[in-house]
Parts: sequence; C-alpha cells; structure tokens
Amino acid sequence: MGRGQSIQYHKPIHEDYVDGSLTCLKPEIIKKHINNHFPLVLNIEPTNACNLSCTFCPREKTVQQQGTNYLSMKTFKKIIDEIDEDNRLIMLNLHKDGEPLLNKELPEMVAYAKEKNIAKVIHLNTNGTLLNTPRGKQLLEAGIDDITISIDAAFAETYQKLKQHRGFNVLNDNIKSFIEYRDKIGARTTIRVKIMEFDQICNDEIEAFHNKWEGKADQVQVTGVHDWSGAVRNLTITDETSPYRYPCALLWYALAINSNGDVSICNVDWNYSGVVGNIHKKCLRSIWQDLPIRKIRQAHLNSQWNYVPVCNKCVVWVSVGDMKEYLETRLEFI
Repeated sequence: MGRGQSIQYHKPIHEDYVDGSLTCLKPEIIKKHINNHFPLVLNIEPTNACNLSCTFCPREKTVQQQGTNYLSMKTFKKIIDEIDEDNRLIMLNLHKDGEPLLNKELPEMVAYAKEKNIAKVIHLNTNGTLLNTPRGKQLLEAGIDDITISIDAAFAETYQKLKQHRGFNVLNDNIKSFIEYRDKIGARTTIRVKIMEFDQICNDEIEAFHNKWEGKADQVQVTGVHDWSGAVRNLTITDETSPYRYPCALLWYALAINSNGDVSICNVDWNYSGVVGNIHKKCLRSIWQDLPIRKIRQAHLNSQWNYVPVCNKCVVWVSVGDMKEYLETRLEFI
C-alpha cells in the first residue's frame, strides 16, 4: 500500500504518486487538486470474494463479518454517473479486499468508466490467476489503463507458502500470455508485476524477481508489508515507518466503496470500522462532505488515532509525508 523500508526500491510508478507507491499521492498533487466536493482517488470493490487464501490478507475475517458480496452494474453506474469533468478522478481503483476478476461484469464496468472518461487512470490490482481467460482479455479490450499483478514471489516454494496455492508456474505462463495478447491487439495497458518485502523473502529472491520480469512486464514494483492495523498476526511490518505520528492525508483525498455499498475511509478498512455512509442511501458527494468523515479528519488533526480502530496501528499514511500544517488550513473539510 505504501512503500517498503528499502529506499533502493522507491522507483517512479506514476507521475502523481510518491515513488514506489500507487496509494500515496505526492503532497504537491494533493495541494493542487484537493477539493471538498469529491475525492481525488476512489476504490470501488467489484467483489470481496477471492480464489486464494493468502497468509498476509485479512479477507477471510472480512467475509465472516460481512458475507460475500458482488457489486452490481447498476450500482457501479450510479457511482460513476456522479463523477463529472469538474471532479474527474486522478485514479479509479477497481479493487479492495477481493479478487476483482471474479465479478463477471468487471469488463463492462471498465468499458463504462472509460466511456464516461471519469478518471485519469483506471487501475486494478489482481492476483493474476484469471488474467489469461476470456474475462481477462475483455479487460484489455475494454481499455483498462493499468494493471498490477501481485505475484509476491520469484520461487514456487515461496509462492505456495504465502498464497496457499500451487499454481506458480501456470500463473507465470498466463501472465506472459496476457502480455502477448495486450501487444497483439495494440492495447495501451500498463502491466506491472509486484513483490512485497516479506521477512521470509531474502534479497536474492527480490533480485531474482527483478531479473525475471524486467523487460517483460512494463514495471516491476517492490513494496513493504503492513499487517492491516494488527489484523494479521505474526507478520513482520516492512512497510515504510515513521518515528512520530501525523494525520493520514488519505482522509482528505480518497474513499473506498465496498462491494456491499458501504463507503469506507480508505482501502485498508478491512473490518468496516471506518464506514462513513452507504452508496445505496446517500450519494457519494454527500458522504464526502458529511459529518462522519469530517469528525474522523478532525480526530487525526487532534492526534486521536484510535478514534477509528483501523487507524490505530496503521502505517500506510507514512509515505505521503507530514501534511498536518497544510491540512489544518483546509477548514472546509472539517
């Protein structure tokens, strides 16, 4: 989500984001585009279902609490239709807790968002297992701008240990076929592969991952690991950290819409402790301006980190940098 502690891997991923991250916007971009009418970045979750059981993911706990949900095309259109030229997103992320390609309407969602031109970049993060399928190919045909494939290993043994899945070699072959299809149809989709700095992964494996994919994928990303604010036990945090706490700037520019319609303060809100509304009951613009999220922003400015449980032990905020002095001047947000 943020960046790892190894500075050598903090490489440019996108011009609007801090090096190494696709979560944390650059402070100068936030200041230039921030507004109290609409978020700059939006996560819409097609589904919280998944076909893997990764050891570092709290999704199974999420499903136990919330059930398995699939966002409908009707609801997706309702959300997209709220976005206009004056509130165009910097990035629309089509993922959160689940595997987005399990939603059969995903290509149609991408096509609709592209037709409406509501975002500078339409991006999704996937485990990659379904990319070399008709649905995966339809994503390319629909015009998806950017795809991150979380492989998280260079060796089959590591992959099986982390993902609880034996399909490492098949996955690698499928990704290569997906890239070949992208090139065949002339799609302009950026295809990125990612590995995380788990403490079980030595530097040699990260180097092997780089060597394996550099020149094949468009980008190779290395990120740190966080424990979802304490949700995943016995997980060593290798994400970027800070010796002191400051407000999370994501509260001023991002929202996440869960597959059941609940709107969360951010993509880390796995247990829905930061829900500030529901898209079936209120429009997104109202939720963005309403009292619940404004109270959370004020709590962060007052250093009340446990006001929302998911914020208490989170480290994803670190990579944006300390913007407290600036955020305190944006009274319209609070």
